[in-house]
Formats: sequence, structure tokens, C-alpha cells
Amino acid sequence: MFVDVRSPERAVSCDRVCNRADWPRICRYELVVEKRTFRPGSTPSTDNVTLAGGSKFTEQPITVSYYTVNGRYVGPTLTVCENDFLVVDVENRIPGESITLHWTGQSQRRTPFMDGVPMITQCPIASFTRFQYKFQADRAGTHLYHGFAGSERTQGLLGAFVVRSAYEQRQSPVLSALHNDPVWLITELNGMLGVNGQRDWTQALNGTLNLRVRLIYAVAHCQHWLELEDHRLQVLALDGNVLDHNATPSVSRILLHDGVRMDVALTRLAGDKIKRDYEIRFTPHETTSSCGRAVFRLHYDADRAAANDAESIKYNLITPPPPSPHRTEELQLDLTGTACGETMLCPQDLPGGRDQLPKDLQRGYDTRLEFTIGTRQQAGTGPFGEPAHETVRSVNGFTFAFPPVLMVRDPLANGALGAHCCGGQRPLPRSCQPLTARCECVHVEHIEAGHRVEMVLINADAAVDYVYHLHGQSVFVVALAPAGQRPGTALGALGGQAGQRISAPLQRDTIVVRRGSTVAVRFVANLAGLWLLRDIGSPGWSRGLDVVLSVGTPQPDIPRNFPACRHFAGPRYFLI
Repeated sequence: MFVDVRSPERAVSCDRVCNRADWPRICRYELVVEKRTFRPGSTPSTDNVTLAGGSKFTEQPITVSYYTVNGRYVGPTLTVCENDFLVVDVENRIPGESITLHWTGQSQRRTPFMDGVPMITQCPIASFTRFQYKFQADRAGTHLYHGFAGSERTQGLLGAFVVRSAYEQRQSPVLSALHNDPVWLITELNGMLGVNGQRDWTQALNGTLNLRVRLIYAVAHCQHWLELEDHRLQVLALDGNVLDHNATPSVSRILLHDGVRMDVALTRLAGDKIKRDYEIRFTPHETTSSCGRAVFRLHYDADRAAANDAESIKYNLITPPPPSPHRTEELQLDLTGTACGETMLCPQDLPGGRDQLPKDLQRGYDTRLEFTIGTRQQAGTGPFGEPAHETVRSVNGFTFAFPPVLMVRDPLANGALGAHCCGGQRPLPRSCQPLTARCECVHVEHIEAGHRVEMVLINADAAVDYVYHLHGQSVFVVALAPAGQRPGTALGALGGQAGQRISAPLQRDTIVVRRGSTVAVRFVANLAGLWLLRDIGSPGWSRGLDVVLSVGTPQPDIPRNFPACRHFAGPRYFLI
């Protein structure tokens, strides 16, 4: 809610039509986080979500934990206009568990200490304490707020964060025609999918001709095909970045991956009259057969449809470009980039939008970072002396661990912090000398402010796909290389014999690095701060695959009263 400083008792909603001439508002919210458990019953389920193999009930009683925000599984949607200021009071009411919240898609240009990374940008919010996030929403699009740990994000501690803009509501020839933009936030709990925290969910349309869906997929271990009966789907934006709508084809279904945020236009196939109900289907990918299938409903008010058009009705005013003449089969879109082909489009087949790759990034780069993701098995013993093996994951040989002091307050040269850091030109920490099978340290790479950066992610793990989210920055995916090919520079070797150069790069902040493959991205490091390259598949804070990008020297100033973790104890309430 926005609070008028001239009349504090009067509050109005920040969900409004955005106008460039209006002053930004101050939008205040309160989020109370709790954790609950339940024991699923053994009786058959009556909802429309089915488990793999047709099973609709759990055979053995188990206890399932989940999070609530303001008493709800899946938190409320926060809707603001671009450049509004958010003031969000977060209260942690979970006994014995600390949390933080990350706000995807936001640059945190002047507030890098509000990025929500524990022990890097802020102290964890201890049990029964409060923390106040205060930042400016400077990047429009469909975004997400969520608990930092992977298990928190996929078990209810999340909510949609929609930042609207005057461009999309008034100026865009396509987006301005789509007045209705419902949120579909897909999660999974106990093997079953839900939308917006509901298993028996229906998208109701009451006479609306134009429909744009803001879709967020937060399912860690599964991939699902999304399809809508008798409709075509056209991706309008990815990670809040608008695509070239005139060149983006419509498809029959889309393969989703964990962490994807996208805007989709729904177009009904011509010919038949409007029906009251259409199926919204989420079908598990063939490689994830243990995941459940879900069917929801798109319900249309047929009486209003008849009043608008006696013959038939079109859902929106967009006319998607027709498929290429030589493609006789239905086009599909695989956002994981696994199976590309004539009828299977991949992200590199989608043209970037109005934010095309800047010319200075096309010409070259100032800093090149190469990260190799690797795994190895380490032998050990179990609790009773039995042989056991543990998978040790690392990036460039370093297994990421969080620092013992708050990094944003302590310079890297500080002895308490520097002794735990690795990466770049730093000597190995004492814990890694001599080099052991597991070198745990705070992996930090320094980047000069303003440098053009090329970052190459190499997945040497032949068995697992990884999804990375870069905090604070958006990157252009400029080149890809399949398994077994060693990359050079993105626009050099990758663009020649050793991979595929992308002519119209997408701007993303969440990237899939497929097993055995390489992805090259470029960006301008114009935001000083500590930004995490985050492996979102980690169930906890980290499984060793994160990297801190330290941009600029010195780091931006933080408020003098910003809490240091060694002093943060008790029921304190922090205000800037």
C-alpha cells in the first residue's frame, strides 16, 4: 500500500494505471512468514491434480513442511509501477530458522544491501525478528520475491512481484492492447502442482477479449509442458525483457524450466465458437516421469461472449506470425534448450526485443570470466561406519561457502574475511592448502566498474542441467556450444566451428546451462556492489556452485546503522 505522507492514515493501492508524468509512490507492505506441516491423507484426492502413474493418494503417511506468507501458501502478489519505492516489513515467525528475501529482476542500483543474500548483502532475519526492505522498483516486468534457500522458494515462501510501466500500458502496440494480465504462479508440493497456491484452480474470464498471462514457474525437480486446449501461445517477454513481437512465432506448447518468468499471449484457434471451459494442461517431460500431471480450467462467461460477438470471439488482438511454410507440424518451444529442430524452437530462436545487444558489447569485452561447473565423488563413511559416497560440486575447483562475517560491511582485505576468500588472483585459503578434495571458500571474482564482461559457463557435469540466476544484472546470451566442444571467445570460436553465435541475443537474468554444454553471456558491469551468480537448484543456501561478483572498488556506502551480523541478536527492528 502507498501511504500519503501528508495524510498517513489514508492509504491507496499502488496497483494502478502507470503514467510517466506521475510522481513515484511509496508502496508499503507487511509480510509475515511462518512454517507449517501437514500429513497428507491416504484417501483419494478429489482435485484435478494427478500424480505420475495415475496414483492420486499417498500410500504411506508422511509429514510435509511448507511456508506461508500472511497465512497463505504462496504469498500475495505485489503490484507497483516502474520507479515506485517499496517499503516491505518482513517478520520471521519460524522458530529456529533464519530467512532472507530476494527480489528478482531489480537492479538495486542505489541499494545493493537490499538484495537479500544472507551474509553477503544482509544479516539473516533471525526467528521472531523483523527486517525492512526499502528499494526502488526500477525494472518493469513479471518478477518474483522469494526466500533465498531453494527449499523455501519451492515450498511456499514466494510471491509474484509485478512491476508495470507506462510503455506497456500506453505505448506498446501489442502490450497496450492486453488489458487483462492475470498471474499464474506454478508450484509443487507433495508431488502435485498448484497455481497461485491452489490445486483446484480456475482462470475465469468475464467478457475480456484480450488476455496476457504473467507466468512464473517455481518447480525444482520437474519440467512441464504447458499447453492450452484449442489455443496457441506466444511469448511476449522473458525475465521481464520484452521480445520482438512481430518476429516471435506462436506455438502449441512450451516446455518450462525452474525459475522461468515470462509473459504469454493466448490466441484461440479460429473456426469454432467459444466454449465455456478449456483445459490448461501441465504435462511432465518424458525425462521426468516421476513428476505429476495437472489439468486446470480456463472458464469463459459464454453469455458475455455471445453479447460481444454472436458468431465467435477472439481472445486478443494479436495476430501471431504464421509458421514458416516448410514447417508442416505444430511448432513447440523448449525453454530448456534441449531438443532444438525444425519444429522444436529453443530460446536462441526467439528474437530479442527493443533492448538489443549494445554495439560496445558486439565489439568486444574488457573482462572475461570462465566458470567450469564440476562434480566428483568423495568416499567416506556413514554414521555406523558403512562405506558412503558424497557428491562434491565446485566451480573452477572451489566449493562455495558463505563467509563468517557480513561481506557488505567488511572489505575483502579484512583479515577475518580475506582468509576465507578464493578466486581471481588470490592465494588459496589455509583450509585448502594443500589442495584437498573439497576446497570450501567464499568464491569471489572482481570486476572493474563499467567494464564490458564476457562470462562463459561450462557445465562439465554430464548428468545434470543447472539453472543460474544473476543478481542485480541482466545479461545477453550471445553464444552456445553443445556438449564436447571447448569454447573460445563467445563471438570468436563459439560463433564459428565450436558453437552457435546468436544473432538477436535475448536479455535474461536466469540461464539454463545444459549438461555437458557451454553458454556465453555478455553484460556491462555498471552497478557497483556484491552480486551473486546463484545456482537456484540448491535446496539450501548453497551446494557449492555459487560465485560472488564484486563490481567496483570501493563498494557502495551502506547506512551507518545497517546491522552487522555479529551484533544482530534479539527482537530488533531495522529502519533506514
